[in-house]
Amino acid sequence: MKNNRILKLQIIEKVLRIFAILSFLLWSYRIYLSILSFSESVSAPWYIELLYSTRFYLAVTIIIFLVYLIVRKNRMKYTKEKYKLHMIEKVRRHPLKFFSFSIISLILLFGIVIVLIQPLILYHPNHSNYAYEQLKELDSYEEFKITDDKLTYQGFGKVDVSEKLPTIIYFAGNGESSAQTFYHYHLSNIFEHFEGFQFIMIDYPEYGLSDGKTQDKTILRMGEAIYEYVYSLDYVDQEQIYIYGYSIGTGVSTYIASKYDVKGLILIAPYSSITDLFNSSFPIFKGVFKYLVVEDFESTKYAVDVKVSPLIIASLKDRTIPFALSEKLSNSFNDVHEFYVIDNTEHSDFLKRDDVITKIVQYINS
Repeated sequence: MKNNRILKLQIIEKVLRIFAILSFLLWSYRIYLSILSFSESVSAPWYIELLYSTRFYLAVTIIIFLVYLIVRKNRMKYTKEKYKLHMIEKVRRHPLKFFSFSIISLILLFGIVIVLIQPLILYHPNHSNYAYEQLKELDSYEEFKITDDKLTYQGFGKVDVSEKLPTIIYFAGNGESSAQTFYHYHLSNIFEHFEGFQFIMIDYPEYGLSDGKTQDKTILRMGEAIYEYVYSLDYVDQEQIYIYGYSIGTGVSTYIASKYDVKGLILIAPYSSITDLFNSSFPIFKGVFKYLVVEDFESTKYAVDVKVSPLIIASLKDRTIPFALSEKLSNSFNDVHEFYVIDNTEHSDFLKRDDVITKIVQYINS
């Protein structure tokens, strides 16, 4: 009985140790996301943003670690000898078996890590409570709550409900949330360029206050739900809906434009596919290994069915989305309104350029 008790405690201890490490890594990841999304002009002081956005993960990490210490202390009352996995110990005594086991384990581990790490690379869910509260105080922007299949997507819109106007639906980059983007646009007077248009941005699943889990399929489904909701609004001119995408948002934008009859499509820093994007940094996702890419917005595939001529803007100096991928996508459309190429502009700086704003305004007013 005593040996069984010790064995159970040792197993629980090992499991808790794994969970403690995983929760610490998750907490560290949330800190990373907070740092990425922090902007001095539209955020509270960094320590408040950091504490607010990671408080839950920090609490979970501390609780699991404390439980681990209690179990470990209790186990050490009986024995200090650690529990060994006898199967692994048996394999280690045979070099050939151990070598084969190691190679298979490494291949499986590599595949699992590649699959699990993709959402962490592609998506950076965040929410600025400070920007959200500032927008609520301004009371100049409409807050949207859209329900679809028991999930609620939330965001903001600069809308005039008194008249039916052309509408822009914005699908953002992976580090943006609607509250922060709208507050930035407000402070930077960017909305002045879109006078006479409704402008709506809804957060992806897990971003801002939206429900759900961030995946390519959930984002595409959310995109459909948002378009259909916006299309049904009385103050939206259904014949003049523009889809506007930035970076990761260009994938879902191209998808929506391929499914619905939209007035126009604006793509800033677009890519041909996530597989191509990964291969541009690590050219290993070919042949059977391409199936390891589970988060894949196949923009070139969607582009074939797009009926409108898009405005595409790309930078030769973009180190996040290589220019070659934007160019490859542009060649996939049946027709392109303009492929506007700029230089000396980093991935996040497109809207800091007056000529980029001018091109967008000219396109939606043409």
